[in-house]
Amino acid sequence: MKRRQFLSGIAVGGAALTTGLTIGLQGQNPPTCPPAPVNGIPFRRGQDTRPVIQRKAVSSLSSSQISQLRLAFARLRSLPSTDNRRWVIQADMHALYCQACNHDRVQSVHHSWIFFPWHRAFIYYFERILGSLVGDINHFRLPYWDWENHRFQPEIYAIPANSSNSLYDANRYAPINQGANLPSTDGSAKRIALLYGITDFATFGGTASRGGACESNPHDAIHDDIGLHTSPFHDMGHLGYAARDPIFYAHHCNIDKIWSNWNALSATRPSPAYRNPTDPAFLSERWNFYDENRRTVSMSAADVLNYPSYLRYTYPAPTTVRRSSSTEESQAPEQSQAPIVNMYEGRLKYSGSISGPVLDLSYRVKTSLIEAVRNQDSVAIVLREVPMPKSATGVFDIVSVRGFSVKHLGVIAVVADAMQMGNMPKTVVLDATEAVDDLVNESNPARITVVPRNGNGGSFTLHAEEMDLRVISRR
Repeated sequence: MKRRQFLSGIAVGGAALTTGLTIGLQGQNPPTCPPAPVNGIPFRRGQDTRPVIQRKAVSSLSSSQISQLRLAFARLRSLPSTDNRRWVIQADMHALYCQACNHDRVQSVHHSWIFFPWHRAFIYYFERILGSLVGDINHFRLPYWDWENHRFQPEIYAIPANSSNSLYDANRYAPINQGANLPSTDGSAKRIALLYGITDFATFGGTASRGGACESNPHDAIHDDIGLHTSPFHDMGHLGYAARDPIFYAHHCNIDKIWSNWNALSATRPSPAYRNPTDPAFLSERWNFYDENRRTVSMSAADVLNYPSYLRYTYPAPTTVRRSSSTEESQAPEQSQAPIVNMYEGRLKYSGSISGPVLDLSYRVKTSLIEAVRNQDSVAIVLREVPMPKSATGVFDIVSVRGFSVKHLGVIAVVADAMQMGNMPKTVVLDATEAVDDLVNESNPARITVVPRNGNGGSFTLHAEEMDLRVISRR
């Protein structure tokens, strides 16, 4: 469908699908949520014997698969108030586990190393429920929205823009629901390629006490781009409500695919590069869910790591397009190869009353970065323990400023939640490739500045407890 047809087919301001359903029938609004499930039946690896089915991009679904997806969500929405599989109870599972509820006693599944495995487990049981509701649990798999390649919302989630479409949600940023592209800096293919140059899980996926760079951008940034941009930030822009938007599941399947592709790079690099944590504290994390039979079940982080064998789905094999240095013409896609990564020391330096730090680097590091850019390598700045103001919500652009030269480095994003968990310190990976000359200038180095997008409140000065630089070579 052409963009003009897409825009003309949308009735802006249509009612959300849950409008008119009482809270008593469908669940409760955070921060007062239903009780968390407890004492679940443990998942046994090998118990799922369904065929292994590949999850598809939304853009590649057939008409029959689109109909089945819509039917599955419609039937989920129509389940009675006594059914623990019902729509808002499933959505509230996300609220329960992100500490958006005032009575939960579970660890937040955001801002730590359990971000990836919890969402994989949640999607697994949600997918099984949908499959059972359309009588095809063996073959039904949720699709992913590969927003790094398809930059506007898939049409099936927006057209028709009313309650006849079980995938529609009126609580989205209006331009997105009307076909606008995502911001070019958020979750782009270039951004994902940079993340694939981060070889350690602690930076990419987080630690026991700190979230990873993938969670801030693309995950948080895409959430904020889709959700309402002003308070109350529903649905995708607020962790307590995000899973009430059907596009949440396509978004998180893509996040899961990115984790899968990152792991796949381990085949071409020695351990521990691109490997998941082996710490027993990570592997033993366990959570409770409801399954397609209305039973309370439980799954651990260790259970989800070999997802093709135990969860019975795959993704298309990751590929990369290499360019000829002589002709600059694209060659045929090849199986992805992990890049070569070299690390360098550095720190942020502050001086005077001018807002924003500069890079404090040795002469050797500066010359190495300049040489890397000449060789068409990428340069990443890795910042850990980046504090966020309590008032911050939404997306903040990070730029280098040197005179009239302003170059984009990356973003920090905060998704709203009832307990302000999003304002915990961040891990941020910036792309400094195009700004290296400004950042390492001897007489007047560029300042690294945080610029709020509209409606996000005031700016703040960027700080970080730890910093390093990485040269990423794909030659």
